[in-house]
Amino acid sequence: MTDHDAAVAAASGRGLHGVRQPPRVVVVGGGFAGLFAARRLAHGPVQVTLLDRTGVRLFQPLLYQVATGLLSEGQISSPLRRLFRRHRNVECLVADVHDVDVTTRVVHARRADGTELRVSYDHLIVAAGVQQSYFGHDEYARYAPGLKSMDDALVIRRRVYQAFEVAEALPTAEQRRPWLTFVLVGAGPTGVELAGRIRELAGQIRELATRTLREVFRTIDPGEARVLLLDGGDRALASFSRGLSGAATATLQRLGVELSTGTRRRCRPASTPCSGRGRQPWTGGL
Repeated sequence: MTDHDAAVAAASGRGLHGVRQPPRVVVVGGGFAGLFAARRLAHGPVQVTLLDRTGVRLFQPLLYQVATGLLSEGQISSPLRRLFRRHRNVECLVADVHDVDVTTRVVHARRADGTELRVSYDHLIVAAGVQQSYFGHDEYARYAPGLKSMDDALVIRRRVYQAFEVAEALPTAEQRRPWLTFVLVGAGPTGVELAGRIRELAGQIRELATRTLREVFRTIDPGEARVLLLDGGDRALASFSRGLSGAATATLQRLGVELSTGTRRRCRPASTPCSGRGRQPWTGGL
């Protein structure tokens, strides 16, 4: 078969021996949407290629528990290959997609070693997810990590525990106070799960301090930790009903979280923003 014949066969969806190949579906992203799309297609007459930059299925609603040390990474994540090990028509590739040529129907991605990967498709599903928005102030990311990935959760966990360790080594309550102050920016949802995540993240730091760590430290009282939740709107969970918003506010207050609405802060790059040396996860939205 000549190159021209091979090209004609590829264009017609037939292999070199005239056997029609199943349509190739490329799914970009292994999150909720990408995972369920690939699962649904796994039972159909198609060939599925799932591209994800980590190759790991992450259950984001429980990231706050990793961030506060209650769960380990492996408890909320699983390799995508393992999830699709019984589906022979689904292949999982670890690559970071950076471009799509819709004319030639080719997805351009980079492998972990930096080399280029090109994957052709008949049908394309883009489920790459979202990224944290700092509302035009990306410089805040250095001081206020979001909570969208496992790396984010581990950064927050490290900062939370380091703050207690630094406070333990300081001689006076005045010096310890900034290190025992935790600020969360944003009390609205970034999707259907965020309402619970903000509440639980804020409350979990308090629970971590008052229960889990109380008997561990000798110099400090972890119960002195302050957790502030700031939002520019007039109430928490403003996009939900006032009843749900009120219930969430009551729960936050019961947990000892200091909720401040109608609050806007200008962060200072020269120091840790808004709270001296306090820790500041960013939960301000997409």
